[in-house]
Amino acid sequence: MYKNIESFGYHILGDSIGDAWISLLRCLIDNGENSSDEKRGRIALQNVRIKINKFEVPDTILDKYGDKEKIDSIIYMTFSGEEMYDFDIVPSFTPGPKSYYSRLREGKMVEYIIDRLSKIPESKKAVISFINWKDYELVMADHFDDYLPCICTIQFRLIKSDIGWNMTTVMCARSLDGFQKGNGNLLTVAMLSQKVAKQI
Repeated sequence: MYKNIESFGYHILGDSIGDAWISLLRCLIDNGENSSDEKRGRIALQNVRIKINKFEVPDTILDKYGDKEKIDSIIYMTFSGEEMYDFDIVPSFTPGPKSYYSRLREGKMVEYIIDRLSKIPESKKAVISFINWKDYELVMADHFDDYLPCICTIQFRLIKSDIGWNMTTVMCARSLDGFQKGNGNLLTVAMLSQKVAKQI
């Protein structure tokens, strides 16, 4: 299900990761406008907010309708692969930039999140930031063969309820490729959230 709220863009609500992804595709097909993204044609939406009620991994809709090879590529670059590579129809960068996994490992970001929320459950500072100053330097070196992470930040929040603490995860993306990579991005953020929640 999606809804257009004038002046605020599109709000998408899904009961699961797959449900939200299917709603995003419907919204793109119904409302997307032709645009250019660094000399590549795109169907795009501006200002999209996605809310997923429950992260279940594996996700039955993604298992049935998602491109397994592309989803596996996103999982690999988030949890074990050292370098990013572009599997877009028209790639925008050559392989080699640091993957999400490499950035998480080098910055000890997951360890930080677990430590922070274990000590201060109500903290609003449990944030991962993937873009750093080195990225800007590399982008300026070659504006037509550059890489900047699509996912900018992920914030992990523990919200107290009558029965304990519930985890809420907020991801901010500068761009999300709904057709090719968005489902994998949503899935890996869910997997990362589960990993953090289990270790707190």
